[in-house]
Amino acid sequence: MFVLFDAQPPGAHGVREEPQFVTARAGESVILGCDVAHPLNGQPYVVEWFKFGVPIPFFINFRFYPPHVDPEYAGRASLYGKSSLRIEQVRSDDQGWYECKVLMLEQQYNSFHNGSWVHLTVNAPPTFTDTPSQYMEAKEGGSITLSCTAFGNPKPVVSWLREGELLGNSGKYKVSDGSLTVMSISREDRGAYTCRAYSIQGEAVHTTRLLVQGPPFIVSPPENITVNISLDAFFTCQAEAYPGNLTYTWFWEEDNVFFKNDLKRRVSILIDGSLIISKVKPEDAGKYTCSPSNSLGRPPSASAYLTVQYRARVVNMPPVIYVAIGLPGFIRCPVDANPPVTMVKWRKDGFPLRVEKYPGWSQMDDGSIRVAEVTEDSLGTYTCVPYNALGTMGQSPPAPLVLKDPPKFSVVPGGEYRQEAGRELVIPCEAEGDPFPNITWRKVGKPSRSKHNVLPRGSLQLKSLSKEDHGEWECVATNVATSITASTHVLVIGTSPHAPTNVHVSASTTSANVSWEAGYDGGYEQTFSVWYGHVVKREQLGPHDWLSMPVPSTQSWLLAQGLEPETAYQFSVLAQNKLGTGPFSEVVTVNTLVFPISTPEPLVLLTPPRCLTANRTQQGVLLTWIPPANHTSPIDHYVMEFRLGEKWDVLDDAIPAGETELLERKLIQESWYEFRVMAVMEDLTSEPSNIVGVSSTDFFPPEMADEGLARPVVAGIVATICFLAAAILFSTLAACFVNKQRRRKLKRRRDPPLSITHCRKSVETPTPLTPLPGTEPYWEGPERSSYRPPPASPQFFPAKQPLNHCLIVTNTLQHTRA
Repeated sequence: MFVLFDAQPPGAHGVREEPQFVTARAGESVILGCDVAHPLNGQPYVVEWFKFGVPIPFFINFRFYPPHVDPEYAGRASLYGKSSLRIEQVRSDDQGWYECKVLMLEQQYNSFHNGSWVHLTVNAPPTFTDTPSQYMEAKEGGSITLSCTAFGNPKPVVSWLREGELLGNSGKYKVSDGSLTVMSISREDRGAYTCRAYSIQGEAVHTTRLLVQGPPFIVSPPENITVNISLDAFFTCQAEAYPGNLTYTWFWEEDNVFFKNDLKRRVSILIDGSLIISKVKPEDAGKYTCSPSNSLGRPPSASAYLTVQYRARVVNMPPVIYVAIGLPGFIRCPVDANPPVTMVKWRKDGFPLRVEKYPGWSQMDDGSIRVAEVTEDSLGTYTCVPYNALGTMGQSPPAPLVLKDPPKFSVVPGGEYRQEAGRELVIPCEAEGDPFPNITWRKVGKPSRSKHNVLPRGSLQLKSLSKEDHGEWECVATNVATSITASTHVLVIGTSPHAPTNVHVSASTTSANVSWEAGYDGGYEQTFSVWYGHVVKREQLGPHDWLSMPVPSTQSWLLAQGLEPETAYQFSVLAQNKLGTGPFSEVVTVNTLVFPISTPEPLVLLTPPRCLTANRTQQGVLLTWIPPANHTSPIDHYVMEFRLGEKWDVLDDAIPAGETELLERKLIQESWYEFRVMAVMEDLTSEPSNIVGVSSTDFFPPEMADEGLARPVVAGIVATICFLAAAILFSTLAACFVNKQRRRKLKRRRDPPLSITHCRKSVETPTPLTPLPGTEPYWEGPERSSYRPPPASPQFFPAKQPLNHCLIVTNTLQHTRA
């Protein structure tokens, strides 16, 4: 309680001119003193109290009469002492200036000077005069403002908190004069927000909970499960939302589980969203999707996979197995198993089948039987029994094997067709066989969207050629036994160029070497331009401005200079001819290197490999080349590429640098191949070498499986031949030596010249032989009618001639003796 006692005036009519200042705390009592001069003789007087701003007094007191009190102060204001005022339970709105006046009823004054001023200051803790509701609702994606007003003395500071964190102005919140605005409301903004009013007299808090209206949020999504056949499967799916009128829908793949005939009788959805599948079957396996909804926004979804384990079984075994006679074939066992199949047992004509007893037969990993060449040995009735880790469900139904002739092309399309755009093109293709084959056409690579028909005989009709029709097409003839294909190439003339391919960019510090492979020119000469720009857009270039550089007509590369070091660039190549521009090539992104501080950038030079050749051999195609003429660093390796149509594919990208030849055995029959080779040095790839082509029409015999047995046999044959040749040669030399000795003995005995004459005739009978290089022929006698080798050249005649000569002489001697 604050008490201010009356002070005695300095004189009879003394008035205290200085105001009084009184401070009180709200809810307490205070006394406002009235410093006036009272009459000495007990004359009657009236006490009046005024509050500044109100023209009439709110408190009047006259002697013993009850005081007159304003209703605002009723029960709280009373006279204290002779003229002071006591106020109980002070309020904040009691603060202000007060004036007291004392009216002397028996004295005459021109004005009331008996009075004083008092200022009352009420210190009050903060109290809220306006607050938001305890619960506030807002829609997802919208905004909401929470207003909070507080009163107190001194004036409190109002702030907003969320989870103990003070909120300030940001992209999410805006705080101003006690109001909080939440913008772009999402589910994460839900929760409690606290308004806090604080001053030195205390603080007041008010909490509002924000409820966000929006689609549900899945808090417990389903998880992948594995269940054995005939057991139950259980998926969980729990969601939260406001409002919480949730409904759950489950899907198998893309269909509602209650719309799947075999599944709808065995599924149930619990109130918390969980899904139960009773007695699962192999067909129940797949993706299950939970989707909760409360009719607000787009409902979320979460998926999980059900894996059903079961014993191996045979599904959809064909009633008849058709295979093409004379070609490789397969006898398949269509198995369905989880875990995967581990073994398949076969029976043929009711007896266990031992594959190893049939030449060229083998069993594959999936249990199928591969026959290298189908013959009548394959005829029979087959059954198979698959097994996995859980066992088997039994054998397949019996299926007889029937031999059929494969389709055969009677008319094969040509290797290449050229036609102008907009015109019609018919490519012939006919096939025959029993049963009669069905002919279809397909475009290799990107399919054509233009209109094309297959004529009754099997030819392809392109009514109005377009740019999309350009490329490789395949004619496919199919019957129940097998399919065969024949390919051709269509060149559409009179179009804009096709996009360049295989764009490669090698960057240095301030330049980049761009190389590419030209696409089809559309039938007209094409030129190129290289386009490039910064990955991070520059203000001076604009958002879509790229720079372009023309390329000389004979080049398929360009050096882009004037680039910034350590900067990311994008490159693309554009082709054009007289009919227009084609599409851009793929965009390649590279980073230029860091600018060197002291050492200059070295010159990198790598020329392409040279003189690539392709030769067909019995083992395959032998590709040989010569290393690059110039390269500033050692070659790392070579890359060999091939193509059957327009697109280049990698044949081998790890050819050692020391090798300059490659033997390729696996080629598709009746196809035209083109090859090229490139050298790789560090991170730089050279330009392609010259392109060589080779046909695989002639069959390349595969390596024999028993090559290890064939080589010893051949070696034995060769050794035998060599041994026989050596024996014959040795026998010939021995006969010659014996005959020579006999001739010398005959000369000594001076035998008649008959044998010699006969021998000479035998010598003259053969046609004279051509002398060896470096020897002179020798003729006997002045007429030179008899030819014999010079004495210094006993080895003049070929190996077989001395044998015949010596045999003739021997026969002659025997005849003479006879």
